[in-house]
Amino acid sequence: MQQTRSLEGLCQAAVTVALLLTFGASSWGHTRLDHAPVGSQAADQAARARGRPAQPAACRDTTPHEVTFVEVEPGVRLEVLDWGGAHAPQTMVLLSGLGDNAHAYDQFAFQFTDDFHVIGTTRRGFLPSSQPEEGYDVETRARDDIAVLDAFGIRKATFVGHSLAGSELSKLGEVYPTRVEKLVYLDAADLAERFSPSRIEPPGDDSLFTSATLTSLWTYQAASARFVAQRKPDPAVCLGVEFDATGAVTGSTTPDWVSAKLLAGVAGSVNPPVNWANIKAPRLGIFALFTIEARQPWYWYLTAADQAAFDEAWPPIVAWHEETIGKFADHNPIPPLILPGAPHYVYIYHEAEVVRAMRQFLGLPVGGK
Repeated sequence: MQQTRSLEGLCQAAVTVALLLTFGASSWGHTRLDHAPVGSQAADQAARARGRPAQPAACRDTTPHEVTFVEVEPGVRLEVLDWGGAHAPQTMVLLSGLGDNAHAYDQFAFQFTDDFHVIGTTRRGFLPSSQPEEGYDVETRARDDIAVLDAFGIRKATFVGHSLAGSELSKLGEVYPTRVEKLVYLDAADLAERFSPSRIEPPGDDSLFTSATLTSLWTYQAASARFVAQRKPDPAVCLGVEFDATGAVTGSTTPDWVSAKLLAGVAGSVNPPVNWANIKAPRLGIFALFTIEARQPWYWYLTAADQAAFDEAWPPIVAWHEETIGKFADHNPIPPLILPGAPHYVYIYHEAEVVRAMRQFLGLPVGGK
C-alpha cells in the first residue's frame, strides 16, 4: 500500500536532505511503455485513483520530452525521460539526487540535446517510478541504470549525476567500465565517510517550514528557495508532494524508509570509500565547496542558540568535504570546477559555469577562439 509522509516529516525533509547531502547487463526482459510527453500526468492520475485532489495547474509539465517506463526487474518500473537528440552519435544519461526525479533536469537537459541523445531516469522509490521495499543499495541502483541502457539499445553513455547519484556514477565506472564513456559529478561527493558517529550534525531547525509556507505550491517553492536555496522546476516538485483540495501541500509521496535505505546504502560499512584508481573513465567533478563563512542558507534564520550549535558542528564537516574533494581530484588530470559557498543544485544556480566546464570536458565547442 502506498504510504505518504506526514506534514511534519515533509517540513523536515527539505532541510534534512540539503544538510546531509550538500555534500554486466541484467537478464530481465525490459518493457518499454510509451506515454504522452507530460511528466506530471502520471502523478495526477495516481492521485485521482487514490481519491485525492488533482494537482494544481502549475504542476502540468509541458516540457517536450517523451516519458517511458522501463521494467528493470519483475514488478519494478523506472520512469525514463527522453529530451531528444536521438540522432546524435553519443548518449548522455542524467541521474538525479536524493528526493528528486528526472524532471529536475527539465531545463538543463536541453543544454546538450544538440550534441547528445539525452535521457534521464527517476530511480526506484520516487514517483512515478515503482516504490519496492528493496533494491536501494548502490549495486542495485547501478544495475538499474544499465538495464535502462539495455532497454534503449544503448551500448555506452556519458553519465551525469547530482548529489547522491555520485555513488552510482562511481559504481558504474568500477563495475561496468565498458558501458561508461565519461562521468560528471555535479556536487556529488563520495558519502562513504560523511556520517561518522563522532561527527555532530548542525541543527536544521525544522520549524522553518511552518503551515504558512505550505499553503500552496508557490509558498512552498518560495520557502525552499529562502531556507534551502533550491527552486526546482514545478513539475519536479509536484511529483514528490501531495496536495489537498485548496492546493496546499499536505505531505510527501515518498515513504520515509526510502530515503533511509538510500542513505544506509552509501555508508562506508556497506559501500567502502571509492578507490578512484579503479575508475578508468575520464571524470569531471563540479563541487559547491563548503565554507565556514557561507554556512548554509537556513543558518541566518536560526535562533542564537542554534546558530552557536551550528558554528561548533560545522568546521569538521567543512574539513571532511574539502578532504573528500581532494581525494577526487588527486591524480585526476581534469581539474574540478570549485564553486565556494554555492548552492547544492549547481546545475540550476550556476548553470553557465557548469555547462561551460562540461562542454570543455566533453570536447564540445565553447567559443572564445
